[in-house]
Amino acid sequence: MKINTLLIGTDLKSICIEKYGNEKGLYICNKAEEIFQKMKDEADYRNSDVIKEHMTKIIFPVLAYYMALLEYSLSTNDAYVYTLEETQKYATLLKIKNQKLGKMPFSYYLFKLCCKKVMGKNYPDEGWETEWVRYDNKEVHFNLKRCVYFEVTSQYGHPELCTVFCANDTTSFSGYLPNIKFERSGTIGEGKRMCDFHFKNSKYI
Repeated sequence: MKINTLLIGTDLKSICIEKYGNEKGLYICNKAEEIFQKMKDEADYRNSDVIKEHMTKIIFPVLAYYMALLEYSLSTNDAYVYTLEETQKYATLLKIKNQKLGKMPFSYYLFKLCCKKVMGKNYPDEGWETEWVRYDNKEVHFNLKRCVYFEVTSQYGHPELCTVFCANDTTSFSGYLPNIKFERSGTIGEGKRMCDFHFKNSKYI
């Protein structure tokens, strides 16, 4: 199973064997592949190619890996830590990519110019409910009042895994510094009513 977005640089088999040894690694890999295929077979992509991409390239691979670790009798804490460790590799790459924008003189204004278009294209109504709160030269603030990541992880009985994706946001968006500062008070995955996203123009902080 190639996880091209969140388990990067190699395939899951190589990751598992390197981390857990040959026998244990092969078991985890095969179990994850089995779970992953089952998820794809029964998936409801909500008539959206974008939702399908989120599910098949991000949510399902990560969730399948996590569930395979649990089936091998790892504790919930260990399975979570190991899954977070792998996904943070990709988040760190995104952080490095975002640093190119973060260092540009007019980075906040470029971010603001593209933000609504990007959100509309990549986070459609089929998976998210977006509430725009502020959109000016000091801050872009929006709330997500519904999230497909939380819905799918909850559907499979593991809502706790949603916070892995929340943590990836924090890492990747930190790359916008020094000119854009990302803040939030909490997420749906953490038990909050909504996920609040604040992208602040550092010039006014």
